[in-house]
Amino acid sequence: MSLPDTPLFVKTHDFIVWLVRHTQRFAKNLRHSYTNRLESLAFDFEQSLLAANVCRGPDRARWLEVADGQLLGLRALLRYATDWQLWGGRQTQFAAESIAELGRLLGAWRRGVDR
Repeated sequence: MSLPDTPLFVKTHDFIVWLVRHTQRFAKNLRHSYTNRLESLAFDFEQSLLAANVCRGPDRARWLEVADGQLLGLRALLRYATDWQLWGGRQTQFAAESIAELGRLLGAWRRGVDR
């Protein structure tokens, strides 16, 4: 079975690849707490999207709602990376733009399911 190649899935995958590459550079004392939580939440978000993709009706709507909550959590955790100056301005901008775009794509899918 192949993975979906729609923009939401592709951009989620690309964001996670980027995120893991950058979190590997975080201080060792953060790797088992903050970094693990951040990466796990990103992977959980992708897993929720994949689950929604195979469901229909109310089940799909529930998985998309879960994914929306996970995306909100990712936004909050990414704010810490900026506050703690774990990456520079370009990385902060890329992360913010990526999360905003994922939110728009997810929102469009949720609106489509609600019809």
